[in-house]
Amino acid sequence: MISADWIKCVITSQIGVLMEKENSPSPVLLRLKISHPILSFLMLAICLCFYLCFAFYDGAVICVDSPGYISMRLSREPFYPLLLAFFRKLFSSFPNDFYLTAVAFFQSILMAAATWTLVRYIWKELRLPRLIAFLSLLMPLAVSFLCRFAAKRESMYSNSILTEGIAISLYLLFFRYLLEYCIHQSKKSLLLSSILVFIMISTRKQMFVTLALLVLCILIVNIVHKKAFRGILVLSLCTLAIVGSATLLDMGYNYTLRGNAVRHTNDNRFITTMAFYTAERSDAAYINDEEVRDVFLEVYDVCDQKGYLKHSAEEGWFNRVTHFGDYYDCIQINTMGPIITQYVQEHYEGGEVELGKKVDQIMSTINISVMPHNAMNILGSFLDNVLSGLITTVAKRNILLNWYSFFIYIIYILLLIWNIRVRGHIKTAILAGLTLLAIIGNVTLVSLVIFCQTRYTIYNMGLFYICLIIMLYNLIRHEHLLHITSKNQNL
Repeated sequence: MISADWIKCVITSQIGVLMEKENSPSPVLLRLKISHPILSFLMLAICLCFYLCFAFYDGAVICVDSPGYISMRLSREPFYPLLLAFFRKLFSSFPNDFYLTAVAFFQSILMAAATWTLVRYIWKELRLPRLIAFLSLLMPLAVSFLCRFAAKRESMYSNSILTEGIAISLYLLFFRYLLEYCIHQSKKSLLLSSILVFIMISTRKQMFVTLALLVLCILIVNIVHKKAFRGILVLSLCTLAIVGSATLLDMGYNYTLRGNAVRHTNDNRFITTMAFYTAERSDAAYINDEEVRDVFLEVYDVCDQKGYLKHSAEEGWFNRVTHFGDYYDCIQINTMGPIITQYVQEHYEGGEVELGKKVDQIMSTINISVMPHNAMNILGSFLDNVLSGLITTVAKRNILLNWYSFFIYIIYILLLIWNIRVRGHIKTAILAGLTLLAIIGNVTLVSLVIFCQTRYTIYNMGLFYICLIIMLYNLIRHEHLLHITSKNQNL
């Protein structure tokens, strides 16, 4: 039987050999000992080649949600439709939908630049060996590779006409500057982080998690440096500026496009989907508005008949989260959305804005009336979702990988504690701690309103494994140095 101590001994010895070779004239490692600028350029070239290769091969990938952004629907946040409109105008003289191909290439270049920028900063800030830097670079690339070849979608987000096409890249850039702010309290990094948060929440509602992270980091950094009052003032100003700017962009966008200064609609559809999923037919009695009650029953009966609702799920956590994921879109996109929209169109007059507001009103009434009576049922689904989201952040849901996820988080947390306690690894601890905080925040936010498929949790997957590699390196390097020191003392 191979023991854990033996494995540790072998790994440590091999790392030690590599470390010793880094200071030797080995031709293999000399190739890694090129100057920082050249190595940095090589890493950028790898990223560009990787993402542009798939952009050339797959072109622009059109997904279910793509038409909503292309047609600039009222239900969509403004930034991504505006980006598509910009490229449509820029390439208007080209045939067909060439501008979408241009968007795919732009997104691929942005993803390459963001990946390189983040890893390059971590490499230099933590003074990592070149080999560890390269391994760190491979993590985001591996995540994209798995999306293309192992996931059901069979495409990468970098060349998909979805908000994820830019949101993932912007998130990596945001994380890089937020990390710099946490380590050095840089005003420039805080400003850039705030700008990126503004762009992201104007792109996807999910990205409000970045605002929460920014606020929390500002508060913690200033408390640590005994400037709590200043921290409260700064985070208040940042929050007001970001939310205010996002609101103005949204209203200005709709005023220019539709002649009506309103926010985008249909935000509460995610909450209403959860309301239907966890409801019982008897909950209709809590809806005082007769019209809304009739709509609720029409939607509910269809969903219940087709087995979409929670009480139709089989016993067991895995069956519950699988059922929720399988039927979430069936409730929202196939049933609830069309029925409520059709009802509003048949019974009310007005343009896109007026009808959109009425749809929102009906959904809000359902939420307020029904959800308080199903609090425990909703809490159960939320906790199921949180566990599912933690798994999909680092792996895929299945019997074996569920246990893998459990143990990998345990290893991560133990390594984080070790890096906090051991002198000289505080920057690594900040990186790993911030990543863990980002994972928890994102999973919690997503779990409140939607199921945690990989699409919504992928943002932190590459970061998690980058941190794991660096923390493992720190541990092994520490053990090796102790071994060398002990060996020298015995001579």
